[in-house]
Amino acid sequence: MNNHNNQNTGCSIDDELIEKELEEFDRLMSDEVIYISDTSEAGEGFEQTGNSSTTAETSLPFPDGAVKLTHMQGETPTEDCMTLEDILQPHKLRKALLSTFILEMDWLEPKFAKSTKLVIVKSYNPDEEPSGVLQTENGRITLINPLFGKQKYPIMHSKLMLLFYDNYVRFVASSANLIQIDWTVLQNIVYIQDMKLDTMQTFTPTEFSIELQKALRDLNVPEQVVDQINHIDTSNVGVHIVTSVPSRRGWQVRDHADAYGMAKLAKIAQKLYPQPSVPGNLDIMSTNVYCYGSSMGRPTNAFLRNFFCYSLGMTWDEIKRQTDSQLTEHEAFRRVKVGFHTNDQGNSNKFGLISRMSIKCQQDSYFDKSFPVDALYKIEPAVPHTLVHAKVVLMRMGPGEHHGWMYLGSHNFTAGAWGNVSTTQLKLTYVNNYEFGVVLPEVRFDTVFGRDHVVWRGSKVPMPVKLSWSPYSRDDFPCFSD
Repeated sequence: MNNHNNQNTGCSIDDELIEKELEEFDRLMSDEVIYISDTSEAGEGFEQTGNSSTTAETSLPFPDGAVKLTHMQGETPTEDCMTLEDILQPHKLRKALLSTFILEMDWLEPKFAKSTKLVIVKSYNPDEEPSGVLQTENGRITLINPLFGKQKYPIMHSKLMLLFYDNYVRFVASSANLIQIDWTVLQNIVYIQDMKLDTMQTFTPTEFSIELQKALRDLNVPEQVVDQINHIDTSNVGVHIVTSVPSRRGWQVRDHADAYGMAKLAKIAQKLYPQPSVPGNLDIMSTNVYCYGSSMGRPTNAFLRNFFCYSLGMTWDEIKRQTDSQLTEHEAFRRVKVGFHTNDQGNSNKFGLISRMSIKCQQDSYFDKSFPVDALYKIEPAVPHTLVHAKVVLMRMGPGEHHGWMYLGSHNFTAGAWGNVSTTQLKLTYVNNYEFGVVLPEVRFDTVFGRDHVVWRGSKVPMPVKLSWSPYSRDDFPCFSD
């Protein structure tokens, strides 16, 4: 299998992880697994669990949605952190849909009861594995390899869960792969929302349920699973889904160029901050966008400028009109702050190489004369001497940057994840990866007496990094992966 180092998409994994994944896949491909070419056969029985409205109501642990951090090895448990077992609640779980870039099946499978049905969407090497569905003979575990075009690198980065219990479903969007280190020695972030399930009732579709079904179909999830969304009450969900789908999938991006990546983010921003008819009414001049990811490709000034514009739901031409050309192109891309671990942080983290190998920046990218060095900012992890694998975007505007929106999910801050876009229309021109995440609207940001306060829907949002970032000094370099 090839070494998956990709400076364009920001996706790379260690050779040992690759070999381990291959060994586990070979185990799953033994005589207990069958290949299904017709996905309509997959997922059978998935719709048969879950109770009707006649069953006693269950109190939902997270009815309004909540952000949590993954619990890190050796740290004292707090209400801000959860382990994978905390999220899964395996003793109550009936069936689960999971997606991941990297899969450690030997580590993951024992976390579920033997009776729990699993559908797992994963990345794969199209030169060695076919697209389609693999299923155990007893039908308990279904593995899905979504459709890829001719790809040099792994591109399936989406990380989501749908966890089905007797009376409710737990939706999870996160930055964590289904591997041990992502849930123990790397800091990841998780969004959790619990929703009522009633298999005897079809609920009125919402923006969230429609977008979720689209996202599942894009990942080639069987219709038996997708149809279950119709029986989930999503009326109290307050987040917006953002996905990316590779341009090479063809019709998705060609015919729906505003439905994915940065263009989808712009559509959400337009809803949150409608463009005023009178120029100057939108506080563009006090807006900054803070972006952190665990992999950094080759950002350009044009990519940074476009991301700033799209985060406000506008093209560059519209930004100039709204600011009466007061905001120069240079000032626009300088308003995007790219947080990334320094090489010193990578070397001094308390978990050593096993943690550092997941923080990716190629030296030849950084030392290219076009690299926007001035955009780099040092971040301080919430847990000292650790490394952050979370992917977050904070759009902060207004005096003191006290309000805006927050993104969390699988998108690293790369063009491969978010896409290249048009400067005259809110349209994608190219995107490389499958990605999945959510936008939290109407977020408040404050730092009081040195302590960060991020609030959404009246509840605290724990952050994997502190809110105060500082520019790289002359002696700072990114955490290099080579």
